[in-house]
Amino acid sequence: MLRFDLIQTGLIEITQEEGVKDSRPTSSLLECGGFRCVIDTEHPKEDGKEYLAAFGRLGVSPSNVGCVIFTHLHPDHFGHKHLFPNATFIFHKDERLGFYFKNDRKLVLAGDALLTLSPDTLVRAEHINYEPDLRALGDQIYVRHAPGHTPGSTMIFALIEGLVHAWTGDVFLNRTYYDEWRPPGSSWNQDRIYKHMEYVRDRADVIVPGHGAPFRI
Repeated sequence: MLRFDLIQTGLIEITQEEGVKDSRPTSSLLECGGFRCVIDTEHPKEDGKEYLAAFGRLGVSPSNVGCVIFTHLHPDHFGHKHLFPNATFIFHKDERLGFYFKNDRKLVLAGDALLTLSPDTLVRAEHINYEPDLRALGDQIYVRHAPGHTPGSTMIFALIEGLVHAWTGDVFLNRTYYDEWRPPGSSWNQDRIYKHMEYVRDRADVIVPGHGAPFRI
């Protein structure tokens, strides 16, 4: 059974005059049978001390994290990767900043994939061309290619205590963007994001947005 803990709640502040004035990604911890997985990390503009303290409050060391999955490789989502010396970094091949992980242990996805949260099977991800039953994922997570915000954006789905959780990256920045049904204004291809928004709305119970608190739908 998967367990979900919030490492930090993200934020986003945008003004007409300055554009994105401040941002911090939502960062999450999934655990199954002692194996730990982080989804998105911290903005590199931060010194990392508060982020590291958040792990301490959860009783977890980043050195014991087995994988880090990035919803996309905008720099504000993958800062402080040095905190995870034993992790496999996972992202989609179409992400343009993938070269930052050239010397790291990584798993580069070519499309949709099922990942099992186990040290023995995670790096042998099952690439799939079908939609799995999200309510029967068990200890697997579904990583779905969702191009729009960036070419290699992904969404991540897991079943937590009987509820389908969707980590949407910046498909939804926060609850306001869901309520107003609008994608982020600055994206590679904004029009393509709407179908991902609909996919999440029709299948998920809980949304974990890219820059805000999780919320039930």
